[in-house]
Amino acid sequence: MPAKAGARTPGIHALPARPEPRHPRKALLFLKKKKQKNFHLLRALAHPAKRPGTPWRLITPALACLLFAAPAFADGLRPAIARPLQAAERDLTKGDYAGALKKLALAQAVPAKTPQETLTIDQVHAAIDADRQDYAAAAADYATIIATGNLPPSQLHTMAQAEASSDYQAADYPGAIRTITTYLPTDPQFTPILLQAYLKTNNCPALESAVYKPATPSEVGLQMVAYCDANAKNTDGYQKAIASLVQHYPTQGYWTALLDMVQANPDFSGQLSLDFFRLKIAAGVPATEPEYMDMTQLALQTGLPNEAAKIIAAGYAAHVLGAGPDADRQTRLKTLVQQRQSAAAAAQTQQIQQATAAQDQPTLFDLALNEADGGNPAGLPLMATAIRSGKLTNPTQAELELGIAYLESAQRANAKAMFQAVQPSPAAALAKLWSYLS
Repeated sequence: MPAKAGARTPGIHALPARPEPRHPRKALLFLKKKKQKNFHLLRALAHPAKRPGTPWRLITPALACLLFAAPAFADGLRPAIARPLQAAERDLTKGDYAGALKKLALAQAVPAKTPQETLTIDQVHAAIDADRQDYAAAAADYATIIATGNLPPSQLHTMAQAEASSDYQAADYPGAIRTITTYLPTDPQFTPILLQAYLKTNNCPALESAVYKPATPSEVGLQMVAYCDANAKNTDGYQKAIASLVQHYPTQGYWTALLDMVQANPDFSGQLSLDFFRLKIAAGVPATEPEYMDMTQLALQTGLPNEAAKIIAAGYAAHVLGAGPDADRQTRLKTLVQQRQSAAAAAQTQQIQQATAAQDQPTLFDLALNEADGGNPAGLPLMATAIRSGKLTNPTQAELELGIAYLESAQRANAKAMFQAVQPSPAAALAKLWSYLS
């Protein structure tokens, strides 16, 4: 039954400022305690974790370059170029970068170089810059090599990987985006790096487009979107990301963050308080003693003693009720619920007959909902009949509650269909959240 207006948390919780990473290569997930009671997801991953063998690992530029350069020393180079390049490679292996650059200069000074000789020299130069961790210079070297147009497709792909890695490590995030989108748009190893680069440049629209492109977005990608939109104070985008996390990767933390935002929204309808609380319990989000007590009383007031019994039983099962200074008041409420439940059960059959004969659809819906709440599936068709009559005051909320009743009766397909059928309204928004459990 549509519930009376209930208490709700005013205002939307503050969106976070971007944190300083605790480790430049480690994924971070931040939770902030709100009012010492509830935890809210505020930030998402800001940096990829370096785990060998996973897509997060960056290509080692020096290794890629040396792999290209080595075969060239054997074929296609004049001795005047090959000898100093080999000496440069030996110096590089010893970490003697100054010596390697001097030897490289000798090869560069040879006139009338062939395209193959120029390419090999550039490759060795890039290897030196990468090995000494001058990533900006290395990225420029790789860009020069790619621009020659002399690389076969397989080497072009790996060289682009090296350039994108160097761009990222040089904090040239626009450069990394440009390289990846131009040469590596379908390389799964570089998708996470592209997302990180979008995040680093606060390009939330591009990040969202990339993350939401697959039918099932990655959890890390959704966390990035949540962080980016939170930092941009885009509340709608942030809530969409958290809702997607709840839909695809449900955890108590994500559910808590999402439901707190929904309840804090000024557009939240207090008329849906009871259905909202039922969702909170179904999702495994902890509730407080006042919430259990208030919602139990609200269920009684709206003629749903069976729902009241479930709520107060859940409070006792969670060890939130039954102890402390208010234990006596809680016991009295529990006794009252049992009395109301027994009285309703005794009169239920006669009341349903009377409401059916009088075509009193609102009363019939209430009685049928209480039956369904008590575990009797016979209430479900009566609820559906009342909705089809077109005589209910709040038909969208009735549709929502029929969907909940289907779900609690283990009729998941019917529940999902009912949630999707709720017409646009505050009840429809809540039905969408309920559908994540169906």
